[in-house]
Amino acid sequence: MVERAKITLKGVVQGVGFRPYVYTLAESLQLKGYVTNTSDGVTIDLEGEHVVEFIERLPKDAPPLSRITAISITPLPEYGYADFRIIDSREESSRIPFTLISPDVSICDDCLEELMDPRDRRYLYPFINCTNCGPRYTIIRSIPYDRPHTTMAHFSMCPQCDAEYHDPHDRRFHAQPNACPQCGPKVTLVSNRQPELNGQVAMEKAIELLKAGKIIAIKGLGGFHLACDATNKNAVEKLRERKRRSNKPFALMAPDVVTVERFCTVSEEEARLLVSRRRPIVLLRKKGAVLLLPEAVSPHNQYLGFMLPYTPLHYLLFHQPFAVRKDRTHSGGGPNFSALVMTSGNLSEEPIVRDNEEAVEKLQGVVDAFLLHNRDIFMRVDDSVVRVRYQGPSGPDEKGGSTTDKGRESALFIRRSRGYAPEPLALHSEGPEVMGCGADIKNTFTVTKGGFAIPSQHIGDMENYETLQFFEECLENIKRVYRVKPIAMAHDLHPGYLSTQWALRQGVQTYGIQHHYAHIGSVMAEKGLAGKVLGVAFDGTGYGTDGNLWGGEVLFADVHGFERVAHFKYVPLPGGEKAVKEPWRTAISYILDAAGDEAMEYLKKIGFIEKYGKERTEKIIRIAGARELSPQSSGAGRLFDAVAALAGVCDTNTFEGEAAMALESLISGVTEEDYPVNIILDTTMVIDFSHTIIGIVNDRVNGVEKHLISAKFHNTVSNAILKTVARLRETFMLREVVLTGGTFQNLYLLERTTRMLAAAGMKVFINEVVPCNDACISLGQAYLIRERMKNKG
Repeated sequence: MVERAKITLKGVVQGVGFRPYVYTLAESLQLKGYVTNTSDGVTIDLEGEHVVEFIERLPKDAPPLSRITAISITPLPEYGYADFRIIDSREESSRIPFTLISPDVSICDDCLEELMDPRDRRYLYPFINCTNCGPRYTIIRSIPYDRPHTTMAHFSMCPQCDAEYHDPHDRRFHAQPNACPQCGPKVTLVSNRQPELNGQVAMEKAIELLKAGKIIAIKGLGGFHLACDATNKNAVEKLRERKRRSNKPFALMAPDVVTVERFCTVSEEEARLLVSRRRPIVLLRKKGAVLLLPEAVSPHNQYLGFMLPYTPLHYLLFHQPFAVRKDRTHSGGGPNFSALVMTSGNLSEEPIVRDNEEAVEKLQGVVDAFLLHNRDIFMRVDDSVVRVRYQGPSGPDEKGGSTTDKGRESALFIRRSRGYAPEPLALHSEGPEVMGCGADIKNTFTVTKGGFAIPSQHIGDMENYETLQFFEECLENIKRVYRVKPIAMAHDLHPGYLSTQWALRQGVQTYGIQHHYAHIGSVMAEKGLAGKVLGVAFDGTGYGTDGNLWGGEVLFADVHGFERVAHFKYVPLPGGEKAVKEPWRTAISYILDAAGDEAMEYLKKIGFIEKYGKERTEKIIRIAGARELSPQSSGAGRLFDAVAALAGVCDTNTFEGEAAMALESLISGVTEEDYPVNIILDTTMVIDFSHTIIGIVNDRVNGVEKHLISAKFHNTVSNAILKTVARLRETFMLREVVLTGGTFQNLYLLERTTRMLAAAGMKVFINEVVPCNDACISLGQAYLIRERMKNKG
């Protein structure tokens, strides 16, 4: 019996080979009709005797990059189609017209094989791609996702590429970036002292310059990288000096996992992430003696951030031969480099550079040459950064409950950007369109649409006009692509934040959401939590409702509001922002709080007087006593800074979190030792680390090794969390605990705390879809006001 149905699919179903998949499946079942892209997703109208089988099989063998989030099926009367066709994309006028956009993905194995095959017409072509790989988000101007709506619009396909593009049986059917050396984008090498080089010669010259210790700006998928040979000490030090990078680690790229394993230990999950189509930077622990890489790659840090090549151009940098014979064959051999520095191509604190002219203007004092190409980047996107967490036998399962397995590994975000953005997060119900503007550090924004939250890629620190411009251009693109028009915006309470000031100028309803409440809200959004939770939010700084700087907080919260039920004891930050950059100042403040009149004696014991001078130390003590010069802080990040300085590990933050990272990286071996901590029971519980500070000073004086001091301190903090939550659980009769905030990027602290809480019967929830640092703030803001408005409506 002939049946007919109209099938509408929503999700990531455009630009991922979905229509040719539908075409092939329909043909195999002898069905007639059509498939088309619309602004809603994909629409299929088909008829025949096997419609039910088609519907059953449709989601099972879908293309690897696709993700179906909704299917609607409408039975229709027989029409009498003559064949099955793929027809041109069209606009739909549905109430919520939007479709999900695929992130940019790494080159696939098929394209990589063709890239290295001398018999293939795309041999050594830096822009080879197909429907299963290549640029997506970075080249899309609008939807539906068709070539005229991308930055490939002005490249006219040659007859061979055009034939592939229109052949439903070809891997490049409707691959919008489809191109070849005859009709597609081309690379160019530009330097001050050399004539412009193009094509294969440009690639060969770039490799030659990198081998000679030069620094090159390389235009990639979502912006420029600054590249040099990571094994060349002079080149790395020169790049650090020119970029004014301080001690912040450089990102590295290696040709394969085997090479990465020469420098770092790599677990099964870390290897899986490295080779995944998303290709993030993975933070890996250095091997005992990394003699092949200079210290300047990652100063005073036990970790390296490695990624593998993800564009054809990257692979050519590692593998392109210098001399290609007339018969297009070449002799074998190892990669050109074991590792390249591939750090973001930008000036300090500015967004990543994306345009050729902008790169030459801004980076000419940093690099020796530019490897450019003429495929425009519409949306700049930085590399994503992840870190793998080992979850022990008593850790929380995926839904937050305890598990009894032997342990597993899972990835946590440090930065969510290329390869992941703009993938949406499915929320538990439909709701109004709103926006969370984020914080000023590690800014992202989040908009909501229907049943989804759409977090932006990493924007950066809102410190200058250039970053604000990037924020606005990214927002306009997301609003256009997802057809979003926010009716309300949430912002941080800090009146000095650029993101706050921007939100208040937009002429829509605004909500101020406290910083740490937004952190907790982000986990609630991920896990679909609307009821009461105990939220432990630890970070460096967030503006509190009392005007002080919060950061070691326990909140009793739901979507309607929160109560501050516990926090770290306030200590003054001598000089405010100066103390954040110079942790030794905060250390003096903690000693002053713990030792009182004996503070100078304790500071003398640990060498502070000798190192910083008596006069300077006494000045800091006076500043600490002046409220107008030293804001009160309960920040967990500031406590970690102070301990790093007291333990003699790090007394200056040349980048955010440096001291805390150095302190964590020292931990080795296993110990359950800790320091005493005082939990003061009051209307709001106060966690006082004065005895901890004295214990650390005494250990330092007695010659206890730094790695043991670090472990004991970390144990103290996790034990304090357990004791505090256990007492509050009795008060509020709750098992649901949220851990969030940048301090929980510390894997030792996170794993030990979750393990102990789970063992005590708690259900623990953490950030897994977005980072736990301030990049999650916008998601929490958006979710909280969306739920409030939905409930009121």
